[in-house]
Amino acid sequence: MDIKVESQGDTITVRIKGKITFECCPELQKSLDSALKDGIREVRIDFREVPFIDSSGVGEVLRLFKRLRETGGSLLLMNPNKKLRDLFLMYRFDKFMKIIDETEPE
Repeated sequence: MDIKVESQGDTITVRIKGKITFECCPELQKSLDSALKDGIREVRIDFREVPFIDSSGVGEVLRLFKRLRETGGSLLLMNPNKKLRDLFLMYRFDKFMKIIDETEPE
């Protein structure tokens, strides 16, 4: 798994390439924790190049959402493939965070 974090003002975009599994969650958590600092209001996770996410990865997304919610921030899930989108909808993520598709990266 490869993680790139881009910062723009009070927003960070996390671009992930590869499967998100139990084995790589510590790396993902470390990257997210180091990117989150005072003043970050929105985190965008780009799933364009993520073919699979297991329950540990889903848990990491929820942990991030809860952390952002505590500070009044928001989480945006971008470009999930059909399987990921269906999984996120099954967990009702769309009820408390945005899930969007883009044709091109921002």
